[in-house]
Amino acid sequence: AIIKAIYADTESVAVVGCEEMNPPEYGNVVISIKPKNGYFVSDFNKTQILSKLKQYSISGINQRIEDLKILYVEIVSSVYYDNTKTSDVNNLHAKVENSLNFYSDSVDMNKFGGRFKYSKVQQVIDNTDTAITSNITKVLIRRNLKLATNQLAQYELCYGNQFHVNAAGRNVKSTGFYISNTNGPVYLTDIPNPDLKTGIISMVEQLPSGDINVVTKSAGTVDYLKGEILLGTVNILGSVDGSGIIEVQAIPESNDVVGLKELYLDFSVSKSKINMVRDVISSGDEITGTTFIKDYYSSSYLNGQLIRE
Repeated sequence: AIIKAIYADTESVAVVGCEEMNPPEYGNVVISIKPKNGYFVSDFNKTQILSKLKQYSISGINQRIEDLKILYVEIVSSVYYDNTKTSDVNNLHAKVENSLNFYSDSVDMNKFGGRFKYSKVQQVIDNTDTAITSNITKVLIRRNLKLATNQLAQYELCYGNQFHVNAAGRNVKSTGFYISNTNGPVYLTDIPNPDLKTGIISMVEQLPSGDINVVTKSAGTVDYLKGEILLGTVNILGSVDGSGIIEVQAIPESNDVVGLKELYLDFSVSKSKINMVRDVISSGDEITGTTFIKDYYSSSYLNGQLIRE
């Protein structure tokens, strides 16, 4: 409440006592601020805010302002439609995206402590148009890893939500990046431990033959229960797209995703995938369901591919 009073550009704010961190930092408080325009508070404004906070501070309590940590939620949705009720599937696709964008601006999302409500998103899609008969929607969570390019560094990504674990691995996927002594891009993947509570993060490359070559077998760790990825000391030369960002995704154990503590929840519709699928049963093309299962069926589970696309 004080921060909103002394910094008028505050849209949302999270204040977390560092005794909750691992390891704990007793006597420290971390503040994360989402400004009304943009995602980051300038260094000048951070200094001004901390200076004004001093008159309210309790002796022995230290505050620091950290940059926003954004937890992105994405969906991969197969939207079934009755082609007898629409003549323009591209227009129907655009209407679905517009509905999702409208929901992304709702009070549920885009805030600290926000909650992505899976059943509501399914309703939003189904209620977009009478031509839509159903949807099969899968959920991803993503953090963007900002690189300390061409220098030794360690990285930590906290998602605040438990990961779903497939014992075969490939629960964690990333976009490509470059390290020394490799010819092409490498990617992050995971190998679960037998307890399926923790795992090893590896760096791998995909060869032209399609085979996988392990570049670094033990590059870090993943805690599936905490939703936390730690990378050991590594020199990353850059990202494939030149942005200096590696997108790292996982599958949440629950389809309802929560922005925990200092995580700002953002429903990323632009990165989501909406696939329009003709519903041959509802459109009357067939009544037995045989063709539907053979050619139009969509799995309720994500595939085991290596690379985040």
